[in-house]
Amino acid sequence: PKLLESCKVNGIMDAGASNGRISRRMLRWFPDAHAYAFEPNPAYVDELNEYAQSESRFHPQFQALSDYKGSFGLTITASRGSVSLLKPAKYLQEIAPEGSVVNKTETVQVNTIDKWVEENGKPSIELMKFDIQGNELKALKGADRTLKDSVLMIYSEVCFKPLYDDGAIFSQIDLFLREYGFELYDLYGLKYGPENMLLWANAIFIHRQRIETAKGKPLC
Repeated sequence: PKLLESCKVNGIMDAGASNGRISRRMLRWFPDAHAYAFEPNPAYVDELNEYAQSESRFHPQFQALSDYKGSFGLTITASRGSVSLLKPAKYLQEIAPEGSVVNKTETVQVNTIDKWVEENGKPSIELMKFDIQGNELKALKGADRTLKDSVLMIYSEVCFKPLYDDGAIFSQIDLFLREYGFELYDLYGLKYGPENMLLWANAIFIHRQRIETAKGKPLC
């Protein structure tokens, strides 16, 4: 939160909200913000609705984000942490054979970020968080107007080896976001697999120019 200290944060987009844990934390950090929590997995419906009843700034959205609007089959795996619009890749099945087992496929609604913003009164989004198991780049491709508008920071899980079929890796996401003026600020929570190979991490991308304009001074 120190990076955005003195910046006005009105809207938070939490893609892959699961039980809303990250949204809760961000709403504490930014007391004037509203959080729009996207979670297509029906396993979290009751928990998210319960939190929304007690927190008026929390708005669950029971749909997935990608680069098109429509419907698609959500791959429900044995591990909730592997549920995705994408299917587990062979490598993920090898290193996590129990959690990556596909139990069923459930049809869910899919939207783009730009279309959702247009359909919901064009809320200002300053902070984006993604944890959608390899589908991050597709969701970002559906956010062209939003990325050009108000976003200051993007916090995303990134893979360094494809863990999902047709899933993007870090370098693809990094190059895509640089076209919109974002740069990598830091990596943390690095996760290693067999032979100490780096598999995934959490990345923070910032739009330095917008943050410096909002702060009225350069970032250190």
